[in-house]
Amino acid sequence: MEIIRTFNKLGKEDVSIAGGKGASLGEMTRAGIPVPEGFVVLSNAFEEFIEETDLNVEIDSILHKVKHDDINSVETASERIQSLILNSKIQKDIVEEVVKNYKKLGAKYVAVRSSATSEDSASAAWAGQLDSYLNTTEKSLLENIKKCWASLFTPRAIFYRIEKGLHKEKVSVAVVVQKMVESEVSGIAFSVHPVTQDKNQLIIEAGYGLGEAIVSGQITPDSYVVEKNPRRIIDRNITNQEKGLYRINNGGNEWKSVKDGNTQKLNDKEILELSELILKIEKHYGFPCDIEFAKEKGKFYIVQSRPITTLIDNINELNNKIQFMKTSTRDFSLEYVEVRHKGLVNLLNSVDVKLKNDKIFYVTYNENGLISSYLDPFVLEQAIKMFFVKIQGDKEFIKNFFDEFDRCIKKIDHFITKKNLKSKDELNEFIKIFTEANYYIPLAILLPTIDQLPKEVRDISMKYRLKSDKIVDYGDLLIINTVKLLHPEIEGFEKYITLEELKSNSLPLIKELRKRKKDYIFTNRLIDNIDLEKFGIENNINFEKDINDKNLDSLKGDIACNGKIRGKVKVILLKEEIDSIKKGEILVTTMTTPLFLPAMKKASAIITDEGGITCHAAIISRELKKPCVIGTKFASHTFKDGDFVEVDADNGVVRIIKKNEK
Repeated sequence: MEIIRTFNKLGKEDVSIAGGKGASLGEMTRAGIPVPEGFVVLSNAFEEFIEETDLNVEIDSILHKVKHDDINSVETASERIQSLILNSKIQKDIVEEVVKNYKKLGAKYVAVRSSATSEDSASAAWAGQLDSYLNTTEKSLLENIKKCWASLFTPRAIFYRIEKGLHKEKVSVAVVVQKMVESEVSGIAFSVHPVTQDKNQLIIEAGYGLGEAIVSGQITPDSYVVEKNPRRIIDRNITNQEKGLYRINNGGNEWKSVKDGNTQKLNDKEILELSELILKIEKHYGFPCDIEFAKEKGKFYIVQSRPITTLIDNINELNNKIQFMKTSTRDFSLEYVEVRHKGLVNLLNSVDVKLKNDKIFYVTYNENGLISSYLDPFVLEQAIKMFFVKIQGDKEFIKNFFDEFDRCIKKIDHFITKKNLKSKDELNEFIKIFTEANYYIPLAILLPTIDQLPKEVRDISMKYRLKSDKIVDYGDLLIINTVKLLHPEIEGFEKYITLEELKSNSLPLIKELRKRKKDYIFTNRLIDNIDLEKFGIENNINFEKDINDKNLDSLKGDIACNGKIRGKVKVILLKEEIDSIKKGEILVTTMTTPLFLPAMKKASAIITDEGGITCHAAIISRELKKPCVIGTKFASHTFKDGDFVEVDADNGVVRIIKKNEK
């Protein structure tokens, strides 16, 4: 039985034995693409391993009993199968072949990567589902191969097989063993721009150190857009990289500080050189490719290539637009929008919801000072599944998560009690810790809403939900007040500055800020002066809209706190309007936050557009014992100041008694 095959003896037709990753590396090697030397431990070896240890029978039996809609069932099956694999001994003939071929490579350090035999097709990609181990030495080589085999049965891999309809098919796994490139710069490239879908554009993302840092979302790379014909660089987005992932002498990796992290990671000549390589790969395969590269001693190496699975293939798919749901409308600054976006990306990546840096999954739209946020619900659904897996599989996950959040809260508390900060350095220090806090905040807000979670998990999350609201509210206000102090020349436009502009002291002209105040869009970068409908058309997205009959005489919502009362409406949307409410008026807003507490105390009742039973308005209204109806969707733009209404919070209805005609 064949156990090992070197890259130069593999091609795209060998997916069944080398997996998608192994077959692709072989194909590129034979096509003259600079691929680091290596070999594949074929799927035959894995099958021999499980057959001769009789694990195949046990694994089939365990998987047969899995209830696919039961997280506990998937998690238990995963733990049992992985334990069986990791505690079994690899056969002598496999060990001898692996060690012999490792020594032939003449490399102290190798990358060991899983390569599933059904992976990386044009409609599906296992990227990120199975495990990889960088900077592996001879000492850990065999153990890491077993870990790669076992990763075919992680909860996320089992879920993936179910979602892609592969759970009834035979799926095996090969293992790639490849010389490690000691990357000075590494990254990802797409031979067709995956967002604009423009086939005449390619995009390169690059950062210092190992590319794993980019794939995992732990650093934000530079991005360069290159036009294919004529060949030219049309956009450069340079980021400040503070840390990079590098090899340590005894194997493994560590984070190190990066010097001159704000410089362009690849110069223009290198960008164009790499572009030629990307186009050569695309031409060879005949379809758009997602490519991983590394640069060592001035030379580029390709360490992976797969089809891009997110492109629109034909005109019929253009009619099936991605549906984005509206998640909130708030009075946030652009500075906080950036902070929140980074935190959310990091959180999703931490549970293997893989997001390329330029993939549009989260959009914020400013319209006259209010930020409306939209999310791809598929991403949220995937995140919830992964958190289920994480929580069920790691009993310490919640405790450790919130212990770390506590540590972060202590660091941030001494900042947010201040009215403003006195220097640019102090502001930068605060933004750094504020960004860290926003890694924890989305999960603290999400967990209490998931009924399937154990009650103790939801209870501890509720405690942090209110802390999260306070951090966001006062953190955002602190940034605005500090910008106002440090840059009095832009008074009235403090909310419309990017973090990069703040760091560099390169502030836009007032006429530009005036445009942002009217509207802007933020995904992973600022897009000035474009309306949401046009942006949706350009990016194949439908955005959920607030559409209501302006002649409605009542609205229905959810009951947050019982009671019935009549009174005059006061609509408050912006922070600076909070003090304008008079005692006894009925507060109407999109959603309350801790800054609203003085207004809530004065109000006789509370009505919101958004929220569930764990939202701020619901919790505080119950504490204040004031009638509250939440989730009406349209209250803030149905009711006007001075309207006389009845809040029937026993039935979740708000009725207009008399409209204010002024």
